[in-house]
Amino acid sequence: MLLFNTSQSFPHFTQVQCCPNCKSNSYHLVNQSRFLRFTILPIFPIKLSYKRECYQCGHCEPTSIKNLPLFEKLSLPKYCIGLVLLLWGALFFYQKHLNAEALKQSYLTNPKAYDTYLVKADKFTHEPWTLTNLKVAQVLSFDQQFITFQVSNYSYKRSSAITTAMRASLLVQRDYFSSKTITLPRNEIKRLYKDDIIFDVLRPYANSLYGGFVMFPPQPKPLYKGVKLDKNNQQGIMYHKDGQYDEALESFTLAAQTGSQWGQLNLAQMYRDAQGTEKNAPQAIYWYKKAIAQGNSKAKHELEQLCKSAQCE
Repeated sequence: MLLFNTSQSFPHFTQVQCCPNCKSNSYHLVNQSRFLRFTILPIFPIKLSYKRECYQCGHCEPTSIKNLPLFEKLSLPKYCIGLVLLLWGALFFYQKHLNAEALKQSYLTNPKAYDTYLVKADKFTHEPWTLTNLKVAQVLSFDQQFITFQVSNYSYKRSSAITTAMRASLLVQRDYFSSKTITLPRNEIKRLYKDDIIFDVLRPYANSLYGGFVMFPPQPKPLYKGVKLDKNNQQGIMYHKDGQYDEALESFTLAAQTGSQWGQLNLAQMYRDAQGTEKNAPQAIYWYKKAIAQGNSKAKHELEQLCKSAQCE
């Protein structure tokens, strides 16, 4: 609540003087100023009033501001602390508003996919006006001249209800957005924002707004980046372990012919070791080189060993 308060000066500002009436040393400076305050916080002075009063004889005289002690003059700004804070707060929030407005203008000028616009449906999509007239429009694609939006199937009465929907991740639910899209020129979008038909522009951060997802997060990259296993090569390995060399040779051949480097390596080993076929060094060398071309270091090492006993040229 707002209260008026009368305060006296601090003791060290009093500068006791000799009373001109009774000549005692009880002539004190008294502050009778009044100021508007909020609880204990001074807002601004209503009246600055000082006098000198003798505590012995009661003699008093008004004192002008210019005749006040230096410390008392320096303390006068204390009456405007609240006003200064109010002005600072107003400037702070005004600057914050300007920064937010500049950010929204940058979103309009440089759109990104999944930018989320809060719109008035009757003017944005030309639907009949209803009590639940607010909708969500989301940027799907854009070029130098046009922006294409998907618009929600759901409408709202208040913007706070849209915020709640975002927090609950409703925007990524199936059928939340209509399958129909709206494409508008960029100049038209800026006009709609100026006319308050688009009344807010939001850009998702980390795929979300207000803590809820408004777009599906990108699929994580697979942690395993090793060799992709070939089913024919794997089948051939099983046959080879069981001593079924004919079947293993057939499976390794299928794997090698479809480009599996490990299938090519295993087939080369079969020709080198005469397993499931006659020993055939040229065929072994051929498939070793195929595997080496795909960066198979084991095939390179085995070919070097083979070349010590066979003609590799």
